[in-house]
Amino acid sequence: MTTDVRAVGDELPELDDFTSTEVVSAVRQMYARHPFPPPQRKNSYRRHAAYVRQFLRDQGVVPAGATFGDIACGTGLMMLDYAKEFPEAKFVGYDLSATSVGLVNKTLDAEGVTNARAHEQNIMTLEQASEFDYIVSWGTVHHLPDPKQGVAILSRALKPGGILRIGVYGYYGNWERRIQQEMMRKVADPAVTDDDARIEMVRTWAQGDRNFKNYYTAPPVDLSDDNWVVDEFLHVWEKHLRLSDVVSWLGEQHMEVLRMTDYYDQEIPLDVTHHTSSPEFAGHVSKLPFETQCDVIEMIARPYWISLFAQKSQ
Repeated sequence: MTTDVRAVGDELPELDDFTSTEVVSAVRQMYARHPFPPPQRKNSYRRHAAYVRQFLRDQGVVPAGATFGDIACGTGLMMLDYAKEFPEAKFVGYDLSATSVGLVNKTLDAEGVTNARAHEQNIMTLEQASEFDYIVSWGTVHHLPDPKQGVAILSRALKPGGILRIGVYGYYGNWERRIQQEMMRKVADPAVTDDDARIEMVRTWAQGDRNFKNYYTAPPVDLSDDNWVVDEFLHVWEKHLRLSDVVSWLGEQHMEVLRMTDYYDQEIPLDVTHHTSSPEFAGHVSKLPFETQCDVIEMIARPYWISLFAQKSQ
């Protein structure tokens, strides 16, 4: 890899130090070598797609003739299950990795899916406006050089009344992975250590660490799979985002947050009364600005994964 983009979490450098172009280039190179999600996840998003169908039905969204987007789609395994769940809709997938796009379309062809296609596209240069009825961007925003701008671009691409589903790592619930990533950068500096050696270092550490647990992903990471190891422990650019920030960014784009869930579609209420048995505490928190309430709720619930449904104003 030619660009050393190593920082994560609060230690992320400013874009004055690493330009957006450098970040995108590093991420593209990483996924060219290690496409994600891996084949083990094929057919694992069926439940997710079925849940979305019910959610859209509840919101009055009619899928027939609608245009759905998967931005960024990676190797397309989520889009595959979406396309099968919604044969009456058209699916457009975008990903910055030509390698991933090729894998997506190969899989769609092999499965006989004709209502979906993937195209090479960097989210940060996406120019579409008011094109999609529904967009899913799963595990993407926290890998962008400017997450706030990414949320604005995704929101702009929606039609009025359209729905966006964003999935990001929880800032507090995924703290252990942040520590593990930082440790890997210290013991196997990406500027001087190649991929294969760093991957092997992750396995060596995990096998010898009595505190290592394999359930901080959904589903648990497969340590035997190189691509999975890289995405989880050795990603070149990953910033864990606070719920309150994402909610604020959506609000600035006239997007109303409708629901929050974890990875498995279990709802996490954005009402503090569901997270405390103290009426006094709940009453105090409920007087705070909504974004601050969200911050408190995330600190209490600490979900590993946060998924937000938000609807664009008409």
